[in-house]
Amino acid sequence: MTKALLLVMMEPPSSMEAEFNDWYDTEHLPQRCALPGFESGSRWVCLSGWPRWLAIYDMASLEAVRTPDYAAVSGTNSTPWSRRVLPATLGRRRVVAEQVHPGAALAPPQDTVARLALAYFPRPDADPAAPLLRAAQGASLRLFRDTEGGLWSLASFPHPVSIDEAAPLMGVSTNGGAKMFNLYAPYVRLA
Repeated sequence: MTKALLLVMMEPPSSMEAEFNDWYDTEHLPQRCALPGFESGSRWVCLSGWPRWLAIYDMASLEAVRTPDYAAVSGTNSTPWSRRVLPATLGRRRVVAEQVHPGAALAPPQDTVARLALAYFPRPDADPAAPLLRAAQGASLRLFRDTEGGLWSLASFPHPVSIDEAAPLMGVSTNGGAKMFNLYAPYVRLA
């Protein structure tokens, strides 16, 4: 089976940010990571771009979001806390995508990543994978194709980079450009 990714972006109103992080850290992320087929989960904070929060879940296959276990905790079956927090968020985007490169690789451990760049190429006319792979020097690059045919590119950098440094490595200036290009740092919960 081909590995897959669930990528979720959103931003709570500033008045709910503390509760949002409590909800994500203590309920939502652990709940998702415990589901069958979910192999890892991580949170990221946006340094350049929008929305502010990103969660990435590596999955054994696309089937992980089609199981009865997933349905039992999603949508109308969500917890009361989820049903209160999620509708208040802005810019919410949920992407389910199949990994097209590099095979069965998972995300590197979050504590080894200083920056994560995310680029989105909607339904490219030509397959941008080859130019992206040539350009991604010094980054661990993974490519995913979503259900609409768009290409999502995730590059993990072991050292801090700026958005301007990451752009050419992500192919943002080639292939007609990306419709989305964000730069993230690992989320760290402050005590």
